[in-house]
Amino acid sequence: MNATEQASTAPGYDYGLYGLRLRSPRPLPFLRPIPPDAGKEANVEIRFAPVALCKEPVVQSSPFSSIHADGTIVLTRPEGVRVLIEGGRCLTVDAAADLTEAELHTWLFGPAMMMLCHQRGTPPLHASVIEIGGQGVAIAGDAGAGKSTTARALMKRGHRLLTDDQAIVDPESRLVHPGYPAMKLWDSAAVAFGDAVDGRLRVKRGFAKFFRPLGEDFHPDPVPLALVLVLKTVPGAAAPVVEAQPPIAAAAALLHRHLSGPGVARALDRGRAAFQWTTALAPRVPVRILRRPDDLARLDALCDAIGDLVRSVAKGNRA
Repeated sequence: MNATEQASTAPGYDYGLYGLRLRSPRPLPFLRPIPPDAGKEANVEIRFAPVALCKEPVVQSSPFSSIHADGTIVLTRPEGVRVLIEGGRCLTVDAAADLTEAELHTWLFGPAMMMLCHQRGTPPLHASVIEIGGQGVAIAGDAGAGKSTTARALMKRGHRLLTDDQAIVDPESRLVHPGYPAMKLWDSAAVAFGDAVDGRLRVKRGFAKFFRPLGEDFHPDPVPLALVLVLKTVPGAAAPVVEAQPPIAAAAALLHRHLSGPGVARALDRGRAAFQWTTALAPRVPVRILRRPDDLARLDALCDAIGDLVRSVAKGNRA
């Protein structure tokens, strides 16, 4: 039995994330606990230990990560965290003592988990997913497009969050697996929605974005993905405008703009898994461009437009 296999049966805390069972030797307060099961090995083992330099040749590097010839990835952040990501099965974390739980969660279950998913051949969609009437609606878009704000507005209408920021979707079944029961909100959006801003939940130092833990607003079970909405902000626009995307254009948009970590995909297998994922998903799930006013006061109109789209898709109208 190798070290990874030995670790997967070690005692600890079990959590569900993206359809995987994670095991950690210490509590991780932002994740969703699941009952321990001695008969089930963890899909992903989290360790807390020093991370040494990887000896394998580097095939791609950036200011904060290096990808090596054997597929191993090392993520290093100046905030005081270093993560070794191995084989889609193990995250070894070397974190500074003054790193907050929120900061640790940001790096470990943001970029590090994204890289591990690519190692597993399950590329994440860079999107939040809301459950509406038993269906998943993915809200994608470039940075600053208002993904989290739109998701929060839909939650105010009684819909529930399935996953924040990145989503694992099975392209054959269209099932989206739940993420962790929290979302990230800018302080201005939190105030607009009447949500408390807790300085201890700051996602990273010097950043005016905070975690908002979820209770009943979180949907803990997989749902089929019905629609991908790509938000684009239009300053001065009076109302939302919807633009359909044919499957070929939809696949290109998902692959080149809205996949989380496209550079990681290219470095690991020249993007083959990501290409197969997008070309399998795009014909099954409609993609719409939703051009939205850059105005929080017009969120009701945006939510109305999304509701109309969801009802249209439910009726089989893919025009």
